[in-house]
Amino acid sequence: MIARSYRTERLCAALLGTLALLAGAGALTLNLLRVDQPVLDLDPLGPHLLWVRIGALVVGVGAVVVGLRWAWRAVTPESHPDLRLEDGLTVTSDALAQAVQTDAARVAGVAAARVKVVGAPALRVTLTLRQGADVRRVWQDLEGVLTRARDALDVPTLPAAVRLDLAARTKRRVR
Repeated sequence: MIARSYRTERLCAALLGTLALLAGAGALTLNLLRVDQPVLDLDPLGPHLLWVRIGALVVGVGAVVVGLRWAWRAVTPESHPDLRLEDGLTVTSDALAQAVQTDAARVAGVAAARVKVVGAPALRVTLTLRQGADVRRVWQDLEGVLTRARDALDVPTLPAAVRLDLAARTKRRVR
């Protein structure tokens, strides 16, 4: 996976939290309205009550397993693999990232560059563009940077996720 999106994790957490909040508020409201009766009456289920309880347990255990797996993925750091070339040479992820970052920072219109090596390996490139930068030109020059990296490593493909940011405007003081 080249681009690890935290947006999806945050959206799912917000959605599940909202659902849990609504379910709790609903149960509390029902309990306050029906003080002398149970919130969920299972008597009509009669002979199927055992299967309903088993199903509820399975769903609950499944939810716990999914939640623990989700939490583990959220706290596990990403791997930054080294690249092993055919002739036994190993290029570390830091060296590769620094070389591409230095090359990308020299592109006209780029104020700052940040590169990470992730996955199998792939590049995650973040470029901060100066005000008035020609995005098309930056993109073409970045293509050259990635081509040079592939040629230097002698690999046919080197996937890259590119993010373009705009530099913050400098504040002008009126005198």
